[in-house]
Amino acid sequence: MSSTNSKDKDKPSKRIEYRGKNVRVSRTGGVSATKTFKGDGIGATINTKHGLRLHKRLFKGARMGFQNGNFQFIGRYKSGPFNFNVSKNGLSTSLKNKRGSYNIFKPNYSSFKLGGVQVRGKNAATFQMIYMVIILFVNFIKVFWHIFISFLWFGFLSIKWIVDFTIGFFKGFKEIDS
Repeated sequence: MSSTNSKDKDKPSKRIEYRGKNVRVSRTGGVSATKTFKGDGIGATINTKHGLRLHKRLFKGARMGFQNGNFQFIGRYKSGPFNFNVSKNGLSTSLKNKRGSYNIFKPNYSSFKLGGVQVRGKNAATFQMIYMVIILFVNFIKVFWHIFISFLWFGFLSIKWIVDFTIGFFKGFKEIDS
């Protein structure tokens, strides 16, 4: 069995699970059945593992509700490489890159993936910091290289303009004398 809800359909699935419309069977989570009832921004979900959840959409990316008598508030917002999560317990922001994500406020929630192996937690935060420092160093070299080439090109064009101007000036001055 394999997952059918991959974000990229071209990549092979890494999880061993079956996800149907109302049933999910996975290697680690077992079997659970779910049914959701939705109405104008209000919804109810019944799940065999997590019980009953009543929720209301506040605005795009934010919802609040009750699950098993406990209040929930979840807000998610994405802008570029940054992800922002708001809950009743606080605020979290993470920086996403092609090797995973580094959670700025809660580093132990970071992830790092290399060669198909995913690491989470404290080790992932360490690997992410090493990766980001290397990428920062490489990008600094690229920026300084482009600045150096730009100054070199600007200097060459300035000297070429001065030489062309001087040659044109003396040719024009000779034509006036003759």
